[in-house]
Amino acid sequence: MLRIALAFFLVLPCGAAPVAQKEDARVLRLSARAEKHVREGHFASGRRSRGKSLFLPGTDLLELLKAAEKSKPRREANGRYKRVVAVDDAIGSDGRSGKPVKTYVVIAEPGGEVVTMYPGR
Repeated sequence: MLRIALAFFLVLPCGAAPVAQKEDARVLRLSARAEKHVREGHFASGRRSRGKSLFLPGTDLLELLKAAEKSKPRREANGRYKRVVAVDDAIGSDGRSGKPVKTYVVIAEPGGEVVTMYPGR
C-alpha cells in the first residue's frame, strides 16, 4: 500500500514574517506539573509549604480556575497574566500572619497555561 504524505506551506512575500495568532488567555489550563507545584507549595501537606500562604485542605483547584476565568487578567511586566479573585468564605490562610484570607491569585502565561496559584493577593 502506498502512503502519500501531504505538506502545506505558507507562502509569504519576500522578507515578510508570519503573524502570530492571538492567544486565548480566557481559558485557564492546569498542567500536572503546575498542579504539583501548587500542591507542594500552597497546601499544608506540601514539601515546600513552610511559611507560605496555604489553601484549606480539600480545596478544588479546578473549581477555583473556573471562577478565575471570569476575572479580568492584569498583564505583569514579565508578560504573564495575574488574576486576583475574591470569594465569600475563607479560601486559606496568610503565610505571614496565619489569618484567614478570602482572595486567591492565579498567574498564567498569555495562552492560559497556569504557572502558579495561591491564597492572598
